[in-house]
Amino acid sequence: MSYASYCQDQATACARRARLASSPEIVAYCRNLQFRWLRLAAQAQATGGALGRESAPAASLGDTTAATCPVRYGKRAGELIARGARSLHSTLRQKKFEAERCVR
Repeated sequence: MSYASYCQDQATACARRARLASSPEIVAYCRNLQFRWLRLAAQAQATGGALGRESAPAASLGDTTAATCPVRYGKRAGELIARGARSLHSTLRQKKFEAERCVR
């Protein structure tokens, strides 16, 4: 699986989450993520998967800070984004509950 196709898959998942979301804030958040993933996919296709700046030096074989696999890095980033969306959803739900409690 290429990084570009991984980004496409993530964009599709974000679109699905947006369709299933009950809150307009979550829909907007997921749509924003969807377009960010699509932009990354387009960049990956245009550069053949290399998303660094052209002026940035390439990672050497001895560089231990470089990501070992862009797909794994992208997957981890996707997991963190999904966790953030879930956290945002629970925060919004809690605020809604507190607002309803204050009205009563």
